[in-house]
Amino acid sequence: MNPLQQTLVDRIRASGPMPFAAFMSLALYDPRYGYYAAARRTGWQGHFVTSAELDPAFGALWAHAFESVWDLCDRPREFEVIEVGPGEGGFAAAVLDAISGEFAAALTYRLIERMAGPRERQEARFAGDARVRWSRSITDVEPVDAGIVFANEVLDNLPVHLVERRDGELTEVCVDIDGAELVEVLLPLSNPELGIFFDRHDAVLPEGHRAEATLAAESFCTHAARSIGRGTIVFVDYGDLATDLVDHPRGTLVCYSATGPDDAPLERPGEKDITAHTNWSAVIHALQVAGMEVSGVHPQRDILRALGMGDLDTALKRDHDDALAAHKGVDVMKTLSRRHALRVLSDPSGLGALDVVVGYRGILPPPFLT
Repeated sequence: MNPLQQTLVDRIRASGPMPFAAFMSLALYDPRYGYYAAARRTGWQGHFVTSAELDPAFGALWAHAFESVWDLCDRPREFEVIEVGPGEGGFAAAVLDAISGEFAAALTYRLIERMAGPRERQEARFAGDARVRWSRSITDVEPVDAGIVFANEVLDNLPVHLVERRDGELTEVCVDIDGAELVEVLLPLSNPELGIFFDRHDAVLPEGHRAEATLAAESFCTHAARSIGRGTIVFVDYGDLATDLVDHPRGTLVCYSATGPDDAPLERPGEKDITAHTNWSAVIHALQVAGMEVSGVHPQRDILRALGMGDLDTALKRDHDDALAAHKGVDVMKTLSRRHALRVLSDPSGLGALDVVVGYRGILPPPFLT
C-alpha cells in the first residue's frame, strides 16, 4: 500500500465513502502524494507527451493566434496571456521566443500552477524574465481588460463525478474500502446538481451506463471567463458532446502511468494520471452563460493549418534541402524531425484528433477560426 492509499483508507474509515470526484482530486493533486506533486510527469522524461512538448512549433503557431487577438483588441499597451496547467513551461517558452515588437512589449505571461514542484521548475526556467508571473488558481487572478486564457489538455484532468443509472435512478459512484483495498460503491447523489447535469445538456443516460458529470470543469470555465474583459479563451483537449458521451457504457475514464494505459483508477493512487473526455456541451454552455460567444468544436489540425502550419512545413522542407545539399547531417536530422513532429500534431489518429473550443468577448471572431 502506498502512502496516498493509506491516507485515503484512513480518511474513509473516519468519514465514510467519498465521491469519486474527491478521490480523483486527491489522487492527482494531493500536495505530498498526488500524481502531479511528484517528479516530471509530462514530456520525454514523463509518462506522456503533449502537443506543447512535442515541438516548439506548437507554441510558435499559437503565438501568431495570440497576436491576432491582441490586434482585434485594438493593440492595447497591456495584454495578458494566462496559461493554465503549464507543465514544464515548454509552451510558454516557445510563445515568448516567437514574439517580438510591440506585441512582445505589451505582453505579460501568467502561469497558473497549483503544484509546488512544477512551479519551482518553471521559476528556474524563467528566472529573470519580468514578463512571466504566477498564480496558484484561476480564481486568484485579478481580471484584466484584454487577454487570453489558454489551457492545453487541462479540462480532462479536472475531477469528475461518476454517475450511473440503476433501476431507472441516477446513483453516484463513490470510493469505499474493503479491508485495506479501495473499492467502488453506488450511493445516492452527493450533490443535487448531479441530478440535473445531464438534463441541462440534453443527454439521457441509458440504464446501466455511467458517465462523468463535469461540474468542476463548468466552474473553471466560469472563472476563466471572468478573468478577461476582452479577448479569448482557448481550450485544447480530447472530448465530445454530452449526447455522445452518454453512449459510452463505462464512461471515458483512462489512466496513464509508467506501465502504460489502464482503466483501474483506484489502483496505486497517486502513481497514475486519471483523465476523462471533456464534455464540450458543458464547456460551451458555461462560457455562454458567462457572456462569451463560442465558436463550436474544431479539430486541432484545422486550427493549426489556419495558423500557418503548411507554411512552416514548407520552410522546414527548404531548410532540409539546403542542409542536405551542404552535407550538414545534424541540420538534416533536425529539420526532418521537426517536419515529422508537425505531421504528428495534425495526424487525425493522434494529436490531430484533439479538439479546440474558443470563446471570445468584446472582439470579432479571431481569424484562425475562419
